Amino acid sequence: MARYKQITFDSAVRNPERYIGILECIKEFEGLVLNDVNLLKIVSKLYLEGIVSSDKITIEDNTTIEDIQDLVIEVNGSKKAIGGFPAGYASRFHHYTWLPKELGFVYARYDEPFLFSQIGRMFVDKELAEQEAFSVQAMKYNSKSPFRKNDNDFNFFKFIIGVLLKKSRISYEQFIVATFSRNGDVEEFIKITEENSFNSPDEAYDFLEANGYNVTKFDTVTKTYPDVLRRVLIISGFISIRYIGKRMIELNENKREYVNELLSVDFHLSEEQKKNPKEYFDALNSKNDEYLEIVYKYRDEDRIDGNLYLNKIFSIIDEYNIDEEIIIESINKIGSRSSVIDEFMEIPDPLKLEFYVSILIAIKYGKEFAIRPNYKADHIGKPYSHAPGNKGDIEIFSNDIYWLIEVTLIRNKTQQLNHETANVIRHLYSNEEFDDRLIKYLSFIAPTIHQDVREFFDYSIVKSKSSDYDVNIKPYTLPEFIEVTQVNENFEDMTNYTKDVFESFRNNLN
Repeated sequence: MARYKQITFDSAVRNPERYIGILECIKEFEGLVLNDVNLLKIVSKLYLEGIVSSDKITIEDNTTIEDIQDLVIEVNGSKKAIGGFPAGYASRFHHYTWLPKELGFVYARYDEPFLFSQIGRMFVDKELAEQEAFSVQAMKYNSKSPFRKNDNDFNFFKFIIGVLLKKSRISYEQFIVATFSRNGDVEEFIKITEENSFNSPDEAYDFLEANGYNVTKFDTVTKTYPDVLRRVLIISGFISIRYIGKRMIELNENKREYVNELLSVDFHLSEEQKKNPKEYFDALNSKNDEYLEIVYKYRDEDRIDGNLYLNKIFSIIDEYNIDEEIIIESINKIGSRSSVIDEFMEIPDPLKLEFYVSILIAIKYGKEFAIRPNYKADHIGKPYSHAPGNKGDIEIFSNDIYWLIEVTLIRNKTQQLNHETANVIRHLYSNEEFDDRLIKYLSFIAPTIHQDVREFFDYSIVKSKSSDYDVNIKPYTLPEFIEVTQVNENFEDMTNYTKDVFESFRNNLN
């Protein structure tokens, strides 16, 4: 009996942008056999680094993996065995790596060595942006694989791109129906959309139920699984979301030529590769040179021009009637499940913060400066992925000044110290494009500024001034930054803070 099912990815990690943190954290275990001992270390490290959390596990400065292992066993005790992994923390590991396994970023089987593919390693090492890594591996994915017990035997990403190349856009309700395609037949799906109307998720569900599709619970069918798929499509740069009376899914026109070239690569899986986990991994780790050649060919086209993007920001401000009050309310809602502007709800939170801060700067300073965020944006100007390379988050510049704004939503002290201190200073000085600017500024923005982090930036001020660099630096909590930006006093505030820190240091020496 055929077992056609809705195309799904595991919903334990709904936001695919979280996978970079997960894979970064566990990369040091590459090559180790995934037995009980090593799996406990890996899952414990995810808690220790703040990648995942539990109210029952408290992490302090001197906490070690050994300190929390018993608690990790306890809080994951109810997890059922799945994917060949035993119940408990091992099962939790499977959920955190299920999608990366299906997309061939890693090879992770119980009692076998843990491996990264070439694309997975380049993704973790930040040699590839999220969009680049996900889009390449999505081209190799197949719904019928060692990780899914179903008879749907096609590439869903190629199928939905094929639909959007012909129809330009489909409604979210039509997308729900598309996730039930049994064979990836584009023409058949388009015929269904032409012969039926789906004005609500209820109507889509009723259609599927009446026509013998293998439906489960209403929310699972219409929300949970389509939501995860939609997020992977967004981070891959394939689609953009628009609200035109209702939520619509359309092709990201900025990537049309890129997508067409990816589709031109001849990639197929054998029946044995669809059954054997190691052969599936090896197959998805092939043809990398062909795909990477396309990635590098189109990479420069994604680079944002600061002056052109400023104009796009003002088009967005006009189209969505954004004023100072709306953008500040939008910033304050980041991390919640609501959004002032529905269409922006789809943007991952870290990118949303960079996007909103860029809009706030544009509102307050007009066209005085060019604005260049380090993300990839769709044809509307909405961000969908970070850009590759170790560069600053938002660059503000004119002929005279260079102002780097680094933003993060990381609250964990260890993560801030590891990822948001030395790198931030390196970004300030490593961009040769702005070597000739007479004055440089750096604003570091985070929900919380830990004392150790503040002291790092204070030390950086002293070191910079001692080396005769004309640079002004200040770490801000998000509310502090908003407050000083509202009164257009960013430059004065950074200058005064830098002066006070340096004078205090000099006085202490006397």
